[in-house]
Amino acid sequence: MDIKDKKLFLLDMDGTIYLDDRLFDGVGDFLEKVRENGGRYIFMTNNSSKSASDYIAKLATMGIKAGERDFVTSADAVTDGLTEIYGSPSSAGKIYLIGTGSFAAQLVKDGFTITDQPEEDVGILLCGFDRELTYKKLEDGCRLLLSKRGRSIGFFASNPDMVCPVEFGYVPDCG
Repeated sequence: MDIKDKKLFLLDMDGTIYLDDRLFDGVGDFLEKVRENGGRYIFMTNNSSKSASDYIAKLATMGIKAGERDFVTSADAVTDGLTEIYGSPSSAGKIYLIGTGSFAAQLVKDGFTITDQPEEDVGILLCGFDRELTYKKLEDGCRLLLSKRGRSIGFFASNPDMVCPVEFGYVPDCG
């Protein structure tokens, strides 16, 4: 079957179609051809540091037009996974997030309750790729995991990646 006959392309982002703010050669032409041939592409990323809106803006600076429906992010997967486990966002209880403001905003938009305090009633510790990481977030995460006095806390990560590719090599991710 000819590639022109394909109607849907699922594309990773970081280190696959671009690196930092540099689009790889040929990507723009490829995406243009997909659309010309009546196909569609969906960008998939396990990088939770940005929302679909952030990615739309980033790709626009590289000359790629995309809309909300053209993305599946790890925040989407987290929302689906936590809803499957807990039944609904309200049943999940409070979430302490080691993650970016964009990740938190997505979770709140999807109905979850986020806190930045290691309160007794936090039921979930969620870690994502956090370019806004502070020592306080790490300390709070440790406090939540170690001080529940026999009560369990859900401990989740948005992806298993140990590193994220960047122009000079790699930076720590959340895995």
